[in-house]
Amino acid sequence: MMRDLHTHILPSLDDGAMDDEMTLDMLRTAQNDDISQIVSTPHYICGANNYDTATLFNTYDRINKLKEESNINVEILLGNELFLDEYTLSHLKQNKCLTLNNSKYVLVEFSLIAIPQNAECLLYGLLNAGYIPILAHAERYREVIQDTYFLIKFIEMGCLIQVNSTSITGLAGRRITKTAMELILRNMVCVVASDCHSNRGRAPRLKHAYNIVSSRVGKKKADLLFTINPSKI
Repeated sequence: MMRDLHTHILPSLDDGAMDDEMTLDMLRTAQNDDISQIVSTPHYICGANNYDTATLFNTYDRINKLKEESNINVEILLGNELFLDEYTLSHLKQNKCLTLNNSKYVLVEFSLIAIPQNAECLLYGLLNAGYIPILAHAERYREVIQDTYFLIKFIEMGCLIQVNSTSITGLAGRRITKTAMELILRNMVCVVASDCHSNRGRAPRLKHAYNIVSSRVGKKKADLLFTINPSKI
């Protein structure tokens, strides 16, 4: 069974699930795809959020109750996908946003338009404070598409790299698929996750991507990216 640690499955918090029924349908999709555990990671942008932690926890509790009533056997854990800027660290320390399942791991992203020049400084700040950053959907950044070794400096600092399952399966386009596979072949990826936003194209599915990775680099490596490493986070 697989663990999906990057999802937008809780309803009405960000650009993910629109309502409770969509969330339940996404959970059923995950269950049918051999996913036993999901980390809900709604977007968190300092100063621009439309929810607070109380709303997040209340939504989580309500969905868990509905999930049990619907006999869906997928465990939901909590986290955030943090838009990393100069305020993120202080918001983490003030418990305004969440790490992944109350661990030391934080899922972070930058603007897809351009990774900021102070990215290393921001990541170092998290590392120095005891957090371990996981860079979300790394294959989608323009700088990485142009040169996958752009990420080496982040990896050498101690950051981890996550790529999306839809990037592996081709849903995100040829260039991004090529970049995702190049990162995997170069052993630069720690985790593959769905980054699901709905019950349609960007749904919580990992199995197809797992099969592709397994055929390219072997079952042992695929298990590491889809099951073993996510279970350690």
